[in-house]
Amino acid sequence: MRRSIYSLAVGVIVSGCCGWAHADWPTMMHKKHVDIARNNSWPQPFRGQDAYSVVAPFEIMKNNGWRDNNTVGSVLFENNALTDAGKLKVAHVLTSSPSNRRMIYVQTGPTQQDTAARVESVQLAVSELLPEGQLPEIFVTHSAPSTSPGAYQTLVHRAIQRTTPTPRLPRYTGLGQPAPTSVAPQDNK
Repeated sequence: MRRSIYSLAVGVIVSGCCGWAHADWPTMMHKKHVDIARNNSWPQPFRGQDAYSVVAPFEIMKNNGWRDNNTVGSVLFENNALTDAGKLKVAHVLTSSPSNRRMIYVQTGPTQQDTAARVESVQLAVSELLPEGQLPEIFVTHSAPSTSPGAYQTLVHRAIQRTTPTPRLPRYTGLGQPAPTSVAPQDNK
C-alpha cells in the first residue's frame, strides 16, 4: 500500500511540475533519431557539398580561359569590320573548340554603335562559315583577351631558339656494362 501511494505521489509530482516535457516528447524523439542517423552516416551527406566547393574555382577558371580564347579583341577589327585575322579567329573558334564551347565573345567598342557594328560583322562572318545549321551564340564582353604583339612574340621565340643548347648525349664511360665476373641466368629446361 505504501508503495502504491508513493508511486502515485511521484507520478503526480513529476507529471504536475514537468507536464510541458510530455507535450514535446514526439518531437524530441524524432530529433534524437535524426541526430543518430546523421551521426551514423556522417561524411556521406556532406561529400557532395565538399566536392563542389573544391571543383567550383576550377570550373570558373575553365570558363574564363575559354572566354579569353574565344574573344575577338579590338585589334581584330578595322573600322568596326573584321579583318582577315579576325575572320581566321572566328573560323578557329568554330572549328577547333568543343561543341559546348563554341561561343564567340566580342570586345566592346568605344560606343554602343561601334559595339553593334562589331557584333554584326562577326555575325556575317559566322553565317559565311556556317551557311546552314544552328549558329553559335555571340556575347559582348568588356574584358580584352590576353595577347601581345606579334613582333614581341617573334623576338621571344628567336631568343629561345638562340639560347637553347644543342642536345648531346653524355660521353660513354662503360659504367653501364655488367661486371666481367657476372654470370647470365641459366635456362632451366
